[in-house]
Amino acid sequence: MDINLESLNWVIENKEKLEEQNVTIYYFSLTTCPHCKKGIKWLLERKVGFKWLYLDKLPLAMKNSLKKWIQAKYDLPTRMGTPFVIFRKNQKEFISNGYDPSYWASKI
Repeated sequence: MDINLESLNWVIENKEKLEEQNVTIYYFSLTTCPHCKKGIKWLLERKVGFKWLYLDKLPLAMKNSLKKWIQAKYDLPTRMGTPFVIFRKNQKEFISNGYDPSYWASKI
């Protein structure tokens, strides 16, 4: 199974900046996750453009499919953490499986 990230129902933050910057950021979070909230705040404070969604607001089948797809596609050695962030830059992808602002800064 392959999932097209662009087809998901993203919330877009700083759309103008997202269109200008040379990286597309996909941010997966949970409504109950304090690290997810800190990560969104961190990105907003830096006026970074990004796309995000709450996994726990998706239909259960979609959430499970998406988590399985991420686990397989990115060959995660552990389960998918939150926030889970995909950085697409120059046709390459980098991931962060958890809150890691120093790593994020190196990818923005």
